[in-house]
Order: sequence, then structure tokens, then C-alpha cells
Amino acid sequence: MNKFKYMLLAAVVGLSFTACDDDDNDNGMGMLDGIGMVNRSVSLADGSTVRAAMLDQITLDYNNLVGINPDIKVTLNGEAVSPVVNTDNRMQVIIPLALKPYQNYTLEIPEGAFYRSDDINVKAPALTLQFNTNTGVDPSLLSQSLVNANATPAAKNVYNLLLQNYGVRQLSGVMGEVAWATGFYDLVTEAAGKAPAIIGFDYIHLASSPSNWIDYGDITPVKQAWEAGAIPAMSWHWNVPTSKLGVETVWSGEAVMPADWSGNVQLTDDAAKAILAKACEGAVLTVAIKDVAAGAQGSVKNSGWGGLNSSLEYFDIAGDSYSVTLDAAMAAEVKENGLIISGHDYTVTAVTLTVPAGDSLSFNTNSEVFIASNVLVDGTWENGIAEADVEKLAGYLKLLQDAGIPVLWRPFHEAAGDYTWGAWFWWGNSGVDVTKQLWSWLYDKLTVEYGLNNLIWVWTVQTSDEGKLADMAKIRAAYPGDDKVDIVGADLYVDALSNQTEQFDTLYKLVGGKKMVALSECGNLVDVDAAFNDGALWSYFMGWYEQDDNGPLFGQWNKNGEWATVLNNPLVLNRGDFSIK
Repeated sequence: MNKFKYMLLAAVVGLSFTACDDDDNDNGMGMLDGIGMVNRSVSLADGSTVRAAMLDQITLDYNNLVGINPDIKVTLNGEAVSPVVNTDNRMQVIIPLALKPYQNYTLEIPEGAFYRSDDINVKAPALTLQFNTNTGVDPSLLSQSLVNANATPAAKNVYNLLLQNYGVRQLSGVMGEVAWATGFYDLVTEAAGKAPAIIGFDYIHLASSPSNWIDYGDITPVKQAWEAGAIPAMSWHWNVPTSKLGVETVWSGEAVMPADWSGNVQLTDDAAKAILAKACEGAVLTVAIKDVAAGAQGSVKNSGWGGLNSSLEYFDIAGDSYSVTLDAAMAAEVKENGLIISGHDYTVTAVTLTVPAGDSLSFNTNSEVFIASNVLVDGTWENGIAEADVEKLAGYLKLLQDAGIPVLWRPFHEAAGDYTWGAWFWWGNSGVDVTKQLWSWLYDKLTVEYGLNNLIWVWTVQTSDEGKLADMAKIRAAYPGDDKVDIVGADLYVDALSNQTEQFDTLYKLVGGKKMVALSECGNLVDVDAAFNDGALWSYFMGWYEQDDNGPLFGQWNKNGEWATVLNNPLVLNRGDFSIK
């Protein structure tokens, strides 16, 4: 008597069945009468509940090559489905599924629907599997803590608030205004009769701060919002120079810097100062070097032989250059008095000054000018600009940390632009791999180097491909990873009061339910009831601001009382509905 074992497992979410062997086979036909159990981290036993978006196929593994009998229909709730043999593993059958939320399902596989490929009479036994999609989000999958183990108590409290309400109630949010004010937030509050739970700000004018019209060092707007019970959310439309005014050589030649620190290049004469007079905040001083010995150090001094700033008194060097991005104080000193290059155990071959284009700044792609990948390369013009900007930004964020204020922090948003048509922000102009590296670089700079522990890191998933929902493989390729992301968000500008379940499910599936999903930007608002009914209630939403020369207004989005409708929905949490202190 021939005997074959039949094994069943599930890929994707995994299926587990209890083994059931029958050693008696009276027909002598070699029936596949054994069923083996295969364990999986997430099991879908008979009667299981799953999220519709998380189960797009069932995979059955057999211990023999499999054929499919087209005359015997496999059905899901009575409708025929289309199982196929996996061309890469012909012992495996894949059954594609297209499930809807809040449905009961029965999968019927009649006896003989699958058979041993060399003999149609060797039939796989019948299988019936019942399950349902009566679930929204699964709280048991969620990361219970922030990725930064040193997060401040206030940041932890905000994160725990979001965890407790995820899938149950949605936090409202709106941008304050174009910069460092609350005009649009106040307009929404007046129109709705309730104040949103989250208020958005943007460091878009970092280069101009401090000035008589913008000063991020004055944290009054954020502090007042926090003390009133709102949660601050920060974006960063990171502006960089759109052009270089040129690289000018301040000095060239060869100057050996011996081990005894006796070497130097003095750039204090009239010729050098004529060039250094062009120095400004953001200008980059680059020192070309060679013959760098182990343990070599550089030193950039003012004309009085003190460090141009404390970090430049002495520092380790390597490679063929080092650079310094000038802040306002350093630029003023260099313009007035020049500078001195010193150090030990290397040779200076040139000193150059690169001056950015003053007020000509943009966050747009600038792929031929400001190259995103160069930010990660020490000594490049882009790296110098970025290092100086991050240092300045970190100082402002630290003011918030010192005041006990946490931040929903969302840099490098919409990095991929459209996967087909390309990026629209400079941080995407070198591709998604570079953007992921930039994310990791900035995370390490702010958390490790600058000690900022008040940030909750929000990654914006780009879902657009030729204007349609992007392929999951592309989204996964662009995701920085669970170890440096707390929340995933999408920026959606769609029809008013739509639930956007498909986009929600895309993000949920991307992170396997481990991270909360938020609507990190929107024009028109979400139909909260429909989203809840679909099990796709976003953690929070952030309505983008509208403003013209006369100030904040409802010009394009939510012009018909939608803010009042949404903020007064009992499924929505507003300022005053919770305490996080």
C-alpha cells in the first residue's frame, strides 16, 4: 500500500492545523491521507479573526508536486477563487484573496481539487476553513515604547495616550499657521467650537531665525499651546541654497604642519581678507590637505590665536580635506579680522571659501545644486550646510525639551515624491536609499549627538505612483525601519469626508501592525464614522493650513462646516478631552 503525507501551512500570516493521520487506506490508490501541523508566529486556525488587509493569500504546502483540477472549484463564500501552483516551488499552492473588513468567510477546498502531479487519482483531502475579518487594529502587535530608550516622561506620556486610543478614538490636529504662529489653529477652533488636540508648527524659516519677523528661539507659541493642553507637532520644510556663488581660493601652496604645532597659514593680510569679506552665515571654509599622519589634528583660529569657536581649537582630521560652516558670529569675525589655519602632522595645500546664494533658498529638488547624497559625505559643501542647519535646529528643539515639551517630529516628509515622476523635495533627489540614510543620520545627530529625547519620530510613507496607490514593494524599500520610527503617517489630499481605508491598510500592512498609523497631512478631513466602521481609524490627523495675504481662511478645503462636524464627533479627541501631564 502506497502512503503519502499531506502537509498544510500558511505563508503571509501563517496557518496552523492539528495533525490528523489515517494509516488505513483501503482503496490502494495512494491517497494523501496525512495532515501535518506547521507552527507559525501568527496562526489562522479555524474560526480565527484577521484584519482584511493583512491576509491577501493563503499558501498550502504539500510533500509532493501538486496539480490543480480545473473541474473542481475552490470557493470562498461560494464564489470561485483561482488557486495556482507556485512556479518556484511546485509543492506549493497559492490561493489569492481579496477580503473585505467585517465579514465572515468560509474557504472550501473539495477533495481532489489538488492532486499529486503525476497521478490525478492521488487526491488531496477536502479542507474547510472558516474565519472572519471582524477586527480593526490589533493592539497586541503595537510597539509599547518609543524607539528612543531615553525618551522624556512627557514624550512617553504622549505616546501612551496615542496607544490607549488607537483604533478607538482619533486625535484631531491642525497646523498653527505658515510659520511660528497659531492663526489657522485659532480659526478652526472658532469655527468648530472646540480646539484640536494637536497643533502643527514648521521650521521652514530656520535660515531667517532669529530676525524681527521670525524667531524660533522664542518658544512662547509652542509653550502656550502645550500649557493649554495641546500636543505640538513639528515639520521641517528644510530650505537649502539653490545655487553657489562660487568657490574662491583664499590661499594655495604647501604648508607643513609639524608635530610640534609650529606650522600655520595666516590669512590675515589684505589679499586674504578681501576674499573673506564675502563670508556670511552658511558659508563653508574648506581646507585641502595631504600627508595626513595617524593622530593628526586641525585647528582653525581667529586672528588672536584663539579657536574660531570652542570646537575648532583642535579636532581630529583624516582624508583629503576638512571644512567649517560659518555661523553668524564666526562669519563676522572672519570678515573683520581673517583667520589662521594650524594643527599638526599634515600638510595644507589650499584654503577655499564657498558662499551660498544668500536668500536664494528652497526645499525643492535642486538635484543639480544641492545633492542629498553629499550631505552624508564629510567635507562636502552640502555636508557643511546640513551640519550647521542641524546644529541650529537642535538648539531650538532643546529649548522645548528644557521646557518639558514633547514633539511629534516629522522631518524628510514625502521623500519619494511620486515613485514614477520623481521627488519634489531635495532630500529625495538621490533616491530612497539615501533618504533612509539621511533619516538615520538625523536621528543619530539629534538623539545621540545633541541629546534630544523629547522627539516622537514620525515617518511619512509616500503612497503615490503615477498618482495611484504605490506598490508595497516600493514602499517597503523606502521605509527607514522600525528601530528609528515611532509612527508612520501618510499625506493625503482627497475628497472631503472620505475614510481612506485602502491607504490606511497599506501603511498598516507595511509595518505589520507594529506602529501606529496617522494621517500626517490632509486637506479635506476624514469621515470618522466610516473609518471607524472599516477598522481604519487613524491615530490622529493634521489638517494643513490655508492662508492668503489677508491671513488664515477656509479657501479650498472644508468650507462647509466640516471642522465642526468632525471635531464634535464623539470618536474624536480634542484639546481638553485628555490630560498628559
